[in-house]
Amino acid sequence: MMAKNERKWGIVAGLSGFSALVMGAIASHAVADPHAAYVVETASLYQLIHAGLLLWLSSGDRLWSAAARWLFLAGTVLFCGTIYLKTLAGWQGATILAPLGGTSFMVGWLLVAFGYGFDKGS
Repeated sequence: MMAKNERKWGIVAGLSGFSALVMGAIASHAVADPHAAYVVETASLYQLIHAGLLLWLSSGDRLWSAAARWLFLAGTVLFCGTIYLKTLAGWQGATILAPLGGTSFMVGWLLVAFGYGFDKGS
């Protein structure tokens, strides 16, 4: 039986992956400016990678995996989301939070590495 926490994070991962593909499709088919399309496609790729990682971490019950999930979700919203807002909605100030999102991604990956490095298992 699937744990309640695993189910919730699985839903988050699925929705994130879905929206990443939608944004990639928009970039490929509806954005006329090649540079803007490239920027959105890059954000979409980052989001898709981290959606897969969220799914992989959804069943993790260690403290580091829970923290990493939240950091990856924050990174998706603050990095990818603000790039979408700036590029597609024209909100120029949106990306002021993008560096915080990128940092969230990086710290999340470090947590995965350190978690596996120092976790003695059950």
